[in-house]
Amino acid sequence: MIDYIFYRVYWAYNKKRESAKFLSPLYMAMIFAFLFFPFALFLCELLRDSYHRNDGYLLSIYLLMILIYSYLRFFPNKKIWLINKKFEGNGYNYKIPDWCFFVVLPLSIVWGIITYSLLVKFFIKPFALRGIIYNML
Repeated sequence: MIDYIFYRVYWAYNKKRESAKFLSPLYMAMIFAFLFFPFALFLCELLRDSYHRNDGYLLSIYLLMILIYSYLRFFPNKKIWLINKKFEGNGYNYKIPDWCFFVVLPLSIVWGIITYSLLVKFFIKPFALRGIIYNML
């Protein structure tokens, strides 16, 4: 599924004569970042210091790991060639318009915000988990 989204986004950028090789992995990194953002913020809540905010450091490490993963997975020419070969004759290429794949990013943002707010409401506050790992250290 992720490879097919990359394939369609890559070819949509190619049609518009944009830098598909650079922008497609970046787009996928943003999707990954927002899909897993609630879990990263949950970990930040567990590691929160009551006197100093260390969220910035933890989130920057998280985003750096997402960027590295995305570019290692989608940037090599051989990987792009394999994905193109895999989905080249797919019947969905003509049935689903390109704009549908660009809706995935706003949906992942909404998913991240709602999931994080639910985690805070039902797990962190009721069980007093804010800073629990930091306090144990």
